Amino acid sequence: GHPNSARILRFIFHGWDLVMLPLSGLVLSPAVLLDKRSRPDFRDVFGHMAQASSDLAVAVTKMRLSPLDLDGGDLAEVQSLRVLGAELNALTLDPGALLLRADARRAPRAKLFRVLLEEEQLEVCSALLGAWTPNFTPFSNEKGPQSVVTGFHWFERPDPYRGPALGAIHFADAARLAARRHAEIWEQAHDKGSTVWSILSKGERGSRPADRSPS
Repeated sequence: GHPNSARILRFIFHGWDLVMLPLSGLVLSPAVLLDKRSRPDFRDVFGHMAQASSDLAVAVTKMRLSPLDLDGGDLAEVQSLRVLGAELNALTLDPGALLLRADARRAPRAKLFRVLLEEEQLEVCSALLGAWTPNFTPFSNEKGPQSVVTGFHWFERPDPYRGPALGAIHFADAARLAARRHAEIWEQAHDKGSTVWSILSKGERGSRPADRSPS
């Protein structure tokens, strides 16, 4: 077998011994498993991590605007929010935007996202279906990528999954690797910011954001 296969690495993380067999080329990082029944739940974990970040790079295969439950407090320190979705168009985005505008509880989110688009803090791009799996979000600050959440990305309560829904938080090298992968997909993606702005702005006034210049 591999010459290192008999060696065991132990990471001390939050009081737990994590035992892993090293494999050449594998990114080893402490991790936290997220379950749909976890407390704090995904919404609280994601919001807390966002509050400590200046850059979020979200990649979700099925982007829905209505469940994206983030508010100004969560994003107060975020200077750049880049969202990748698969095959984004008006047909897939309009129903969620309609729910945002029609629901008094959710309506402030529609305004927040619209303003962030106008101020170019929020960018939305579309990539080909199957360009990545699973969903993932690297969180970065002035020191670079610090953590990455992988797996299910669902903010609203209750969640829609009948069975188990699992995710994980990874750190250090794993976060840097995920940030690089997001950047690779982003370079090939198509800007949808103006499309999202138009959908969110039906019946509202504002300044339409310019399309992202091709790289």
